[in-house]
Parts: sequence; C-alpha cells; structure tokens
Amino acid sequence: MIHNASIEQYREPIGAVTKGEEVKLRLFALEGTAATVEVVLFSEEYHKTFPMREKKGIYECIIEMPEKACILWYYFRITEGNYTYYYGAKPGRTCGEGMQVEEDVRGFQITVYERGFETPRWLSKGIMYQIFPDRFCQGNRQNTEKGEEYHRKMGRDIYVHKSWEERPLFGPMEGKEFYDPCDFFGGDLEGIKKHLDDLKKLGVTCIYLNPIVESSSNHRYNTGNYKKVDPFLGDNEDFRELCEVARRKGIHIILDGVFSHTGADSLYFNKNGNYKSVGAYQSQESPFYDWYSFDSKGDYKSWWGFRSLPEVNELNERFLSYIITGKDSVLKHWFTLGASGFRLDVADELPDEFIFLMRKTMKKMFKNYALIGEVWEDVTTKESYGVKRKYALGKGLDSTMNYPFKVNCVNYLLGNEDAYAMQQFLLGQQCNYPKPFYYSVMNLLSSHDIPRIRTTLASGMNEMLPSRENQIDYVVTSENDRKGARLSRLAFAIQFFIPGIPSIYYGDEYGMNGLMDPFNRGPMFKHDTKIFEELKTVSVFRSREKILQTGYALYIAASKHVLAILRFVPGTKDVFGEPCNQGAYLLLVNTSDEEEEIDFDFLDHKEGVPEEEHRRLIKMLDNTRVHTKVQKLDYKIMHLS
Repeated sequence: MIHNASIEQYREPIGAVTKGEEVKLRLFALEGTAATVEVVLFSEEYHKTFPMREKKGIYECIIEMPEKACILWYYFRITEGNYTYYYGAKPGRTCGEGMQVEEDVRGFQITVYERGFETPRWLSKGIMYQIFPDRFCQGNRQNTEKGEEYHRKMGRDIYVHKSWEERPLFGPMEGKEFYDPCDFFGGDLEGIKKHLDDLKKLGVTCIYLNPIVESSSNHRYNTGNYKKVDPFLGDNEDFRELCEVARRKGIHIILDGVFSHTGADSLYFNKNGNYKSVGAYQSQESPFYDWYSFDSKGDYKSWWGFRSLPEVNELNERFLSYIITGKDSVLKHWFTLGASGFRLDVADELPDEFIFLMRKTMKKMFKNYALIGEVWEDVTTKESYGVKRKYALGKGLDSTMNYPFKVNCVNYLLGNEDAYAMQQFLLGQQCNYPKPFYYSVMNLLSSHDIPRIRTTLASGMNEMLPSRENQIDYVVTSENDRKGARLSRLAFAIQFFIPGIPSIYYGDEYGMNGLMDPFNRGPMFKHDTKIFEELKTVSVFRSREKILQTGYALYIAASKHVLAILRFVPGTKDVFGEPCNQGAYLLLVNTSDEEEEIDFDFLDHKEGVPEEEHRRLIKMLDNTRVHTKVQKLDYKIMHLS
C-alpha cells in the first residue's frame, strides 16, 4: 500500500483547500489485493468514514470538505479477511509518503480555510526590515533631550547612554535591586527617515517597527499611551512624515500592536499616578476599570505575573471600541497617520474573536492593510489555553512570524538535522498553510526576542541558551565569528529563496552579534561589510525576479547535506494566476565540510507541486537532470532553461 499526501497522483488537489471543496484520495495497492478500504476523516468536532472503490489496485474516493474552516486529519483503514491494519502519516510528519501500521495510526493533515481568503500581495512580493527604534539611528538629538526631560518629570528612572558604542545595560542600575530596561541610546523616527534610501537600495519594501508608543521602557511593550509616539522617538507628526516619505519610496510601515496588556504606569491603569487621568488602579469609576480584572482585595491579573503589565479583558466592549471599532480607535488613529498594518504581540493570548474583529475592521477600511501575528509554532495546529486557534484560516491573520523556519533552518545549517529533514519541514508548511498565508508568512532568522543569526550559528546554540547572567560573559571568538559569517550566507540564501516575505532584523545585514535581550538589541553598527554585500546581492535578486516572489516551489534533498530549492513559473502566470515571465531558478545549499557532487532528475520529484505545473515544468526545461558540484559550506544559484 502507498499514499503520498503531497503528490496529486494520490491526493487531488494537494495542499490546503477551501470550504466545501472536493478532495480526491487514492491508495495504491498491488493489483489483485482483496481488501476493504475506508478513509477515516476526523477533527475535534468531526468524525466520518468513507468507503473507497477499487479499480486495478487503486482505491479511490472523493470527499467534500465541511462548510467550516478547520483542520482535518485522515488515515486509511484496511481490512483483509479478519485482519485489519492502517495506513497513515509517518511519525513527526503530516504530509508526504505514509506508512502501514497495525495500531497507533497517525493522520495526514488537510487544512480547510475560508473561501475568498486573500492577503496583501505586497507582503508576498516584498522584503521586510525590522527595527528596534531606540537602537537604529539618532536623527535629532533634541528628541533625546525632550524624551529624557519628559520621562524624568513623570518620575521614571532613565539612563541615557553617552556614546553609541556603549553596551546596553544588562543589570540593575546603581542603587536598584532589579534590572529595568530604562536605558536609552536616542534612536528616533528621524534617524529611520534618514536611512530610507539605504533601505530602499537593499530592496526593503516594508519596515516593521517594534513599539513606538509612549512607555516607561526602551522596548515599549508596557504601553503608556496607545495614541502617542514616545517623546524619545519624536511625535505623531514625525511618524506621519516618516510614513509619507516611505510611501513615496515604495516602503510600507508596520506597527507593533500590544493589546493583551498595558503598562501599570499608563494613562489607563495609572498605578503610579503619573497621568492626570483617573486610572483603573485608582478607582472603580475610571472609564478604563472594566478593561482589567480585579479581585475582592483589589489585586489585579497581570501578564505572566509581571506586576508592571496588567492584563486587559480583550473582549470588553469599551476596550474593543477604544482599540478597534470606535470613531477614533487606536487602529484608525495610526492608519490615518500612514501605517500599513500591525504586528500583533503575543497573538496566542488574544482571543480569535478579537483578531477576527480587527481583521474585519481593517479590511473594511482598506483590503491591503496587513495583520501579522507573533506565533512561535505551526499556525495551523496551534493550541493555546485549551483552544484550537483558527487565526490562520482566513478570518484572522494575513501572516505570522515564522519562528519554526528559523529553528529548522539553523538545525540544518548546524548539522543537527540533514537536508531530508529540512525538505520535509519546508514541504509541511507548503502543504498545510493556506496558499495566500504561505506566500505572506514572515520568514525571519533573528528578532528582538531571539539571538541574532550570526551569533546562533557561531555559537552552535539554537534553542538551548544560557541564563542572562552567563550571557554577560559570553564572547564570540574570531574563529566562531568567521563560522557564523559563513553559515549566515547560506541562511540568507534559503530565506530569500522560499515563498513568504523575508525579514531582516536591523544590523543582521552587517553581521551584528548578540544573544538574548538586551544583547540582541545593541545599537546599530557595521560589523562586517562583506556580509552586507552578500545579503544585498540575494535581496536585490529577489526584488528583481518575480519568480522568487510568487512562483511555484519544489523542495528536494539532493543528498544528506545538499538542499535544492527550485522556484519556477512554467507558463505565463504565477501561483495566483497573475502575469509572470516564464523561467526557473535553482538554489543548491551544501552544509558539508567537503565539496558535494549531486545528481538528480526533476522527473523524479514532484512533492508539493500541482501535477499540471510539474508537467509544464518538465516540458519547459531543456534538460531535467541536474548534475553539478557545490563547494563546501557554500551555495549555488542556477538559472535553468
């Protein structure tokens, strides 16, 4: 028996499907096999069995998907006489070729999403650049002075670095017991505006800003005022001007939306009494009181136990009005000033209903506003607080931060996993994510929440990291830094070759190092100009070639060490049916310490690609066989014709 959920010969269509769409399943057996075969299709709310008809050793059935967006699973139950066995997915996989078992069968995944689901095409075609605003560039010294004066008047502890070359504070300030992220370098919106031309030359079409709203910390995830730019960064007019200048250069601005909690020191909670408003902590008569949850003793629910971050009731009507639906909601406020979308902090901790309402409101204003979520796992199977999340199925997010890509890419480059495992991971996302979502997913290698990619690859530390105290003394040696640089080249090549929007964390283009917060949030500096030229080459290449943006993708493990990624358009239209020039580009990545000679034929590889497009690919290519050498720890890009 054989079934491959990623090839149309066995499942048609492959990949995620829309509600009510028909899916044809086939199980191949030796001709003459006398068996009764059924498909068992199930989810947490659904369970049905479908008989399969046999013809010349091929068992087949057509199943209409439910009229509800969901994640379904299926396996085959086979009965020969008195003997019953099963055929399902291999351990750790949800697609691809399966296996026969006698018990504990695992299901293949079918993602069912909303009809008409679309995501902004500028995400699929773009390149993102993430900026931690305080550490990018100081454009106007007066903003630093005004910010320091304002926050000191609010009674806040502030430390302003005297030099851009200093190290971020990583311990308690003098006379303090605990570390507090209250040190500032003076990066501002004016500094970002001054570098827009540089970012444009790098191919950047979208800037994602970590929070810019007023707050008592340098990271600004403890919101003080949702509608006001922090004085250290400038003011609301500076933001409007940044968006306007960026727009003229073809660059979108994405803001960080922190809606699961506010700061205790805020206009809304006002625990310290720094604001003139009556905050929820001060009185039950506060207009913000029912945003929060207080017990009979006046204690309040806080985010992960951090008393400085009181949690909000996201579905409270007043909160929803203030953030989303009101006449001057936070959403409408920043869109009016020029923002192109939001990245939702800790999206897993926001109810689906909140995210659905935000999307509905945004898209009603302008369909190409983008909604991106912070999610650390597979977005189709994510479960949080006992709830199966549905934000990736067409009514919620356009995209998420693709942390699973970072983890798997690093494991492959470090030799923790081979090319076969990397191919299976890439195929899994390709087959399980709705197509509009998959081509918009935010493919990152670094962020403000994880170590920089150069350091990760130099140190060999992926998920297991030392404590902050031990990170203080960690030094990247010259030898390790060279290793990090060499492997970073391969990481960037993969990142810019797969579908989705590649995201550059500020400074990664110059090889900046840093483990976890605050070391990954150092002030911008040019550590390695050579790696910049390398990254610029692949970035500009992707910007120029639409095939790399919205073309088809075929993933192949050419050997244990060599990963092959083919991006192609075999006709005149891309995966969305939009005009695109015909062509094909092949990326070969070799993680071995030795030169690798590879030899494979595209005729033998079709997982994840529609049958018709694969036939057209074969017809388009002059030679379907690839026989070449790839240098050690290197990559090669080939233009096929």
